[in-house]
Amino acid sequence: MTSGPALTPDMSNVPFFAYEFIHRMRLSPDAKIKPSIRQTQAIPGLLSSRFFRNGRLTLDDFVEAAVFTTFPPDQELARMIAEDIVLGKSSEKKEEGVAVEPQEQRINADALQIVIQQIRREQELAKKIKKELVQAGYDYLQKLRDRQDSSLYDAAHDYLSDGDIVLQGISNDRELKKAASQQLLDRAGNLTSKDILNSQVLDALNELSTTENAAERLAAKALRCDADVTAQFQQLASWDPATAAKALHYMEDIKAPKKAQRQEMDRVLQQALQDLSQAGSYSAELGRLPENLSQLITAAASKFALADSFEFAKQIQGGSGQDMREEVMQGYDSQYDSGGSSNVDARQLAENAMDSPSWNNLVDKLVSDAVQNADSRSTPAEYLAQELREYAGLRQKLPDAATGRKWDESMQRLADATAARATSKTHLRQIVKSSSNAGRAPSADAIKNAGKRLGMSEEEILELLNPSFQTIKNLIQRGVSSFDRLHDLMSAAGLTRDQLRQLADLAFSKDNEGALGAIAHIDLHAALGSASPRSGYRGRAGPQGATVSDKPYQPRLDKVMGGLLGGPATNIVRMWFAYRDEVPEEVNTRLREIAKKFLIDLGQRFARQTMGTSMLGGLQESSTIRPYRIGDETDLIDLEETIDCLLSQGRTSLQTLSPEDFLINEMYQGHRAFFWALDKSGSMDSSEKLGMLAIAVMAGVFAVQRDDFGVVLFDNETHIVKRMDDRRASIDKVVADLLDVRAGGGTGARTSIALALASFKQTRAKERILMLSTDMYLSDLQTCEELARDLKQQDIKLIIIVPRISYDSEGADSLARAGHGTVLHISSIEELPERLLQLTNY
Repeated sequence: MTSGPALTPDMSNVPFFAYEFIHRMRLSPDAKIKPSIRQTQAIPGLLSSRFFRNGRLTLDDFVEAAVFTTFPPDQELARMIAEDIVLGKSSEKKEEGVAVEPQEQRINADALQIVIQQIRREQELAKKIKKELVQAGYDYLQKLRDRQDSSLYDAAHDYLSDGDIVLQGISNDRELKKAASQQLLDRAGNLTSKDILNSQVLDALNELSTTENAAERLAAKALRCDADVTAQFQQLASWDPATAAKALHYMEDIKAPKKAQRQEMDRVLQQALQDLSQAGSYSAELGRLPENLSQLITAAASKFALADSFEFAKQIQGGSGQDMREEVMQGYDSQYDSGGSSNVDARQLAENAMDSPSWNNLVDKLVSDAVQNADSRSTPAEYLAQELREYAGLRQKLPDAATGRKWDESMQRLADATAARATSKTHLRQIVKSSSNAGRAPSADAIKNAGKRLGMSEEEILELLNPSFQTIKNLIQRGVSSFDRLHDLMSAAGLTRDQLRQLADLAFSKDNEGALGAIAHIDLHAALGSASPRSGYRGRAGPQGATVSDKPYQPRLDKVMGGLLGGPATNIVRMWFAYRDEVPEEVNTRLREIAKKFLIDLGQRFARQTMGTSMLGGLQESSTIRPYRIGDETDLIDLEETIDCLLSQGRTSLQTLSPEDFLINEMYQGHRAFFWALDKSGSMDSSEKLGMLAIAVMAGVFAVQRDDFGVVLFDNETHIVKRMDDRRASIDKVVADLLDVRAGGGTGARTSIALALASFKQTRAKERILMLSTDMYLSDLQTCEELARDLKQQDIKLIIIVPRISYDSEGADSLARAGHGTVLHISSIEELPERLLQLTNY
């Protein structure tokens, strides 16, 4: 037990205390928000102000400085750690190698330990309390509570509890006012109207009249009845109306100065409002609308983005209770041709959709502009196709059926305009396909008009309007061998297996390799002239339709395998997983070789898309913060650090900033460690899921082959494909393991995550990323969440890749929360490079 404090309360010990406090808070597993380096600056700043105000420091000042500069969720923990430092208690570390107790016993033990520590802390603090001071404080408290005039007690009680008065030995009104006013002034910058009234009772009004916060300072002067309050308010309203509105709010609450003066201030403030942002601050503070609101709404269309104006409208509604969103939409509609068009886009309209004539007009105008602007582009159709995809992606954001119907109309206009700008027959077919995939095919009239303009025959136009078995059959008979054309028609026609087999027989008889390849990408059995083993039919058609039961007909097999190469590589990988157990050994061997070649090619291609030419590990953020310089990337600006710095300088208005006011993170080229854990359990038994995961891993292998990289496959057991520290593992081995993956068994990721944690300990990479590819139907989810918390504590980034077609969303979100990770939804493998690029900053 210590008989006295571990450090004396003087300025020389402030740097040590600040550093030690931040160090222990960062190490504490109970801290919800890790403190930043700025807190080590804030603590000395707060203690310095108290020292210069009071001429001395106390141990309570040290503890309170640590607590007041800590985020509210961690303030209780901050007080315990600060008291430990003051009492000279070293930080306790858990010993390694201790056997894990059952969870219930561990929780009970932790709760008991907290109680014991609190008792010990109170006992040690009690030794430092002088009994005579406690008695004096207790006697004074009794007299204070017995007074008829309770104003002093009520005001002080907002800052000091009865226990504080007794323990601090406060024995007269002067000491009480000094202690309570000190607590009040420490809250300066975040005061309430009641605090300002209390400052008068606590004789702190003069000090409050010199605070840095302009609104609080002006309200205190008004309460003190200063003669120049109106003039100072006019000056404040001219350069910072938002702060002036806050000041007027204070003055109306404390009813000072006189009502006539306050009304004059309100008139001056309303005249000073220059835009909708300031009007929002006015309404939020004073709970009413400014008289010139309609003019400010009209002017907002050429000054603010629509989304920002809607945020200001929400501010106005929150203060006054009146919904001004329709008026804002009308303002943008009326001012669209006068500068408002630059502040409206499809995303903002979708996110702020409302069933109103103004919104409908804005949607029509935006589509008309897109169609008009397309003609000035080098590739008008591609520009409009991109617009159509954007509109399709925003469709789900619409709140009701009425706005949805209007949005569908706009998509139809874009699809028709895209078809009208087709430059060739092939181009028109591609447009019809891509538009259909985006959710809105061109209308029949648009296709007919475009087809006639391009010289298409009636039969060719009919292909696009109504693809059918007979249409495709006629094309094959005429010798059409375009893979894309035939595959698109077959996919759209919804043909049966018998129809596909008839087309395949016809294509083989016509020596049409392209047609056979298109059929194979839809149904390999039909292309080979065989049936799936699941159907009970084991035979294959020979050259004249004869059934051959043991070997595929070699010429037809050669044609089919050659035709496969004309289709997309991603589909061939999926075909391998779909047909590997259903085809004869010879077909299996050849299909595997093709899938292996394409899997490697896909990995290299997607790696280039993700990485460019860099193989060094991507750009990394450093802990160094510096002012923005002309030429720096704006994406590197750290808004949190920038705002912190501005507020610490006392800047209340952020409307006028110079480039040097922004702070950015320094960047450097870093070394990375990746660990892929792939789910191959029974729930992943899908060619789509397995193909997606295999291609994703190969892209990762090539993208980070100079970094540390590990791969495991898991179901109820874990199979190691490549250890992170094994740099000799060949690409062929990784590909072979991926192609041999078979889904089956239960789903348990605990061992894989634990193996990732162990592997990351062996790497010196600064950034470490765990990629968990699974559908999240995990039997050991609770254990995985505990391990995910360890990932967070070790600063390991967790990315959970799930197939959008089927996954456990609740399990994925729960695991992501535990590890502060990200859930990445993948609809198709083509999305992977760009999505990973966004998450990993390659």
